[in-house]
Amino acid sequence: MRTWRVGPRRRQARPVAVASLGGRLNNGSQRNAPAIRTCVGCRDRAAASELLRVVVHRSEGSVTRLIPDPKRRLSGRGAHVHHDLNCLDQAVRRRAFARSLRIEGPVDASAVRAHVESESAERPTPAHEAGRDRMKTTR
Repeated sequence: MRTWRVGPRRRQARPVAVASLGGRLNNGSQRNAPAIRTCVGCRDRAAASELLRVVVHRSEGSVTRLIPDPKRRLSGRGAHVHHDLNCLDQAVRRRAFARSLRIEGPVDASAVRAHVESESAERPTPAHEAGRDRMKTTR
């Protein structure tokens, strides 16, 4: 007796050699690929190692504080932002932290700002900002 299949037939995935992997076979999983995250300020995508993770600290007052998580170890939902004051200002102005962290009410980003300012002296210009000076035109 025959059994009939319902729905389309699924093909088995074939291993594919990918040039970016040095010609090695790729079975669909990329275990060595870096985690890609989106900056909530400028909306550019970058490796998680290039972004600062920010988490919420629930306080008993009406203001919710944001805390930088440079080691990426604190629990809870996180948002990512470049180590750049421009991206941080855009995220605060557009209320992107509240949206991405799913919180309501005012947000205090002073601890994140202090962390970014202290790192800005140590870090070179971020890669996503490096070419923008050349692209600006004056009229």
